[in-house]
Amino acid sequence: MAHNTEVPTSTDAPTPLARLPELEKRVLSYAAAMGKEFDFSVLALATEMAEEPLAESLERLVHMGILKELKGGDSYTFDRMETLAQAYRDISSSRLRVMHKKIAEAYEKLFPDPVPDLVPEMGRHFYLGRVHDKSLLYNRYAATIAMNAFSPDVAIRYLERAREDLAAMPGDHKLEEADILKDIGEQYSVMGEDTKADEFYAESLKKVPEGDVTLRALLLLSRADAAREMDNLERTIQYCEEAIKFLEKVGHRKGLAMAHRSLGRVAFKRGDVEVGKREIETTLGYLDPKTDAKEIARLYIEFGNVHSIMPDPVAQEKALDYYRKAIRALEPINDYHELGRAHNNLAIAMGTAHAHEALVELRKALEFAVKGKDRRFQGWALFNTVYLLLYIGDQKQAAENNEQAHEILSKLNDPMALEQVALNDGMLAQAKKSYEDSERAYLGAMKKAEKLGYPPVLVEVHYYLATMYSEWGKKEEAVKEITKIKELGESHVSPASLSDYEKLKQKLDI
Repeated sequence: MAHNTEVPTSTDAPTPLARLPELEKRVLSYAAAMGKEFDFSVLALATEMAEEPLAESLERLVHMGILKELKGGDSYTFDRMETLAQAYRDISSSRLRVMHKKIAEAYEKLFPDPVPDLVPEMGRHFYLGRVHDKSLLYNRYAATIAMNAFSPDVAIRYLERAREDLAAMPGDHKLEEADILKDIGEQYSVMGEDTKADEFYAESLKKVPEGDVTLRALLLLSRADAAREMDNLERTIQYCEEAIKFLEKVGHRKGLAMAHRSLGRVAFKRGDVEVGKREIETTLGYLDPKTDAKEIARLYIEFGNVHSIMPDPVAQEKALDYYRKAIRALEPINDYHELGRAHNNLAIAMGTAHAHEALVELRKALEFAVKGKDRRFQGWALFNTVYLLLYIGDQKQAAENNEQAHEILSKLNDPMALEQVALNDGMLAQAKKSYEDSERAYLGAMKKAEKLGYPPVLVEVHYYLATMYSEWGKKEEAVKEITKIKELGESHVSPASLSDYEKLKQKLDI
């Protein structure tokens, strides 16, 4: 049984409903309040009509071409959305509220243990009927269903309704409101909108009583994750350290694991292998293989990340193994966000040595990002294709993907992603031998990289500038870039670029 979950708003030419008999008008009004498709038994209970006269009224509406009887005869649908919209507009606000309340109560009586598909519909009717306690119950349930189905945008809509209901109810509900705000923040985070997510986390923290140290700590960790995605690593560390103090007091092992995993990801961004390894090992020590399988599966990605920045070929192979292990563990639980990360990072670790296979992995990363409505990772998967496409000679597709990535990521607060898009602009211009445009793009990427301050990112831009200057015939400028790499530390040169970097130094007589 399909349901319409939104108030109809069509302004098309109306069907002449004013001439309908009063009984048909009443039936049609309830039907419009229920949505495009509606169930006979629910309609009968909501209108308090006997089945036979209701069936006769519906039959007349079908003969008029206003409704259609669906297969089986247990449900009906409006023939035209314009008719539904007009019928809905003709109902006064006060009457509409009463009707939605009656429809919701009919659903609840007929379906005391509703299947998941019915829960959002019941939440909608209780919400529009202003039955705040029931609306809160069903909309929170609907939000949980949407979260489990990886539909964060839908979950946010239900959570916002629940928040309105809570505000309208008497008494102090600060703790429950904090929980709803946290859930909304998490759904924005899933979509890659971490600025928005952090706003909700901060608002949630204000509602949490001082004595609830566990929730305060978990919210601090959520803020830490958002700060890290926005490349504010100092704030990430600050939030993690503050959370750890709370979590150690109450012995919250999973929370402590989350904190150290976040610190490990900070170390990875900075290219600090030893700190990264230490934090990941600490994380693993707090997890129980029997109860924390999901967290351990995600941790395989972090192990892969640390090994991926080691120059040792054995470590590089281990990185690939860890990413594949993560994918195998995450696939049965449909963790779209982490699956996207794993496929994305596996592709980067493969590099140009396996360009076609890496592009397949990035297509999978993009598919999972789309399924999870994760706009950030859609952008990341797209811009990571660029250097691979250039390597195989597809400049047109590379340019299109980078432009699409920029369009997505420019709406999000992700400084590192925008730096990478700018770097790609330099590569694209260099591939066309438009060296002045390439230099301009690389220098723009350098400004962004300097704000980030990550040695691996700075080294990467210097490396591409060096290759471009060498091609351009500007040996002196190329040598200067190599000198800057040495100052930052050649250990930060990507293992995938290490062989080409050594060849470039030989070419420049360094």
